[in-house]
Amino acid sequence: MASNVPAVPTRPRTLVVASAFGTGSVVMYFGGLFALYFSVRADAMAWGAGWFPEGAVQLVPGGMNMATMAMSVITMAWAVHSVLHDDRVHAMLAMALTGILGVAMVNQTVFAFMDIGLPIDTSEAATLMFTIVGSHLVMVVAGVVWLGMLLLRTLGGQDTRRHRDLVSAAALYWYASVAVYSVIWIGIYIAK
Repeated sequence: MASNVPAVPTRPRTLVVASAFGTGSVVMYFGGLFALYFSVRADAMAWGAGWFPEGAVQLVPGGMNMATMAMSVITMAWAVHSVLHDDRVHAMLAMALTGILGVAMVNQTVFAFMDIGLPIDTSEAATLMFTIVGSHLVMVVAGVVWLGMLLLRTLGGQDTRRHRDLVSAAALYWYASVAVYSVIWIGIYIAK
């Protein structure tokens, strides 16, 4: 005997599409900043000028931030996997851990800003570096706030497999923030 109960309709993925467009615009913003930074740096080095004073930009804070962001990719993927499998406990744990890693990254960046021996208005190089790293700091804070709202929603019991787009959209944004930081790490901290 055939069942006459209709299947539950799938939700449109408008949230993920909107998040992809928003994340794309943020990535384009950083693309413009990177193009400006690398262009000005190439011009300065072509004329034989130094870019940063020796020892001004340390490698260790940038490397620790990259390790933290790499770990957060794993915990964010864990959150998406947990939501897809309707596992609220692990979803909450993974989102909380990803948020904590984001806060740790913000803390390390603020420490690096305070420890750097280079005022923001010293040179064009310092201004561009502070603009790029500061913009990424704002991006990570927005991601942490987004994860905090998702965590509160999950604690309320509203985040199930049917609402997986919420976490998928946040994951897309978070992965983009990690990708942007990887360019910052290589282009600013390592290549100085």
